[in-house]
Amino acid sequence: MSRTAQPSTRGAETQASQPAHGVSDIVAAVEEDIVLGRLHPRERLVEETMMERFNCKRHVVRQALFQLDSIGLTERIKNRGAFVRSYPPDEVEEIYAMREILELAAVNKLPLPAPPEWLAELEAVHQQHSEAVYAHDLRQVFHMNIAFHRTLFRACGNTYLYATINEFAQKAHGIRFIAITDRDALAQARREHELMIEAIRDEDRERLAHLCRQHLLPSKNRYLALYT
Repeated sequence: MSRTAQPSTRGAETQASQPAHGVSDIVAAVEEDIVLGRLHPRERLVEETMMERFNCKRHVVRQALFQLDSIGLTERIKNRGAFVRSYPPDEVEEIYAMREILELAAVNKLPLPAPPEWLAELEAVHQQHSEAVYAHDLRQVFHMNIAFHRTLFRACGNTYLYATINEFAQKAHGIRFIAITDRDALAQARREHELMIEAIRDEDRERLAHLCRQHLLPSKNRYLALYT
């Protein structure tokens, strides 16, 4: 007696066993891929591939792409789809000019002498960032670098200034990928963080402002050298 072949459900079971990702998960993952150089400027983001990777529906992927576009990490080109954004030199200069203005404004508002609990938190984050740099753990370097700067500038006491600093720092993630994958650049950034903490301990606002200004240059200059 013949038996009717049943359709295989192995693929469906495998996909079902994977957790579905939400919009924020997808945005964070793509942002990380861009910063760590897994995705490159002008590289296309294919909706079907993202649906499979994140086990989600098309509308979720499209919402994530819309959010990435609003952040400035991707761009949608009519009749072609979504691509990792490639910043022209004038936009790079404008973004970094804004970052300098905002960060120096925050430095002028930081409490000096530093509250002990803030300084201790900054030192703890710096230690984690340093360990990641020594281990060349780029994913951890990325996240601890964000944590360091957020801990630093959050102390300015101005919620809107702090939020805008974070907004422009996020826009620069598509520019910073060259520096974050370079060992010398990582070592330099780690050392500059250390010097910032020393300036805070010494209550030297002018030196801290100079360090923050210099800290912005390597990623901008490397990107411009490569793409111009």
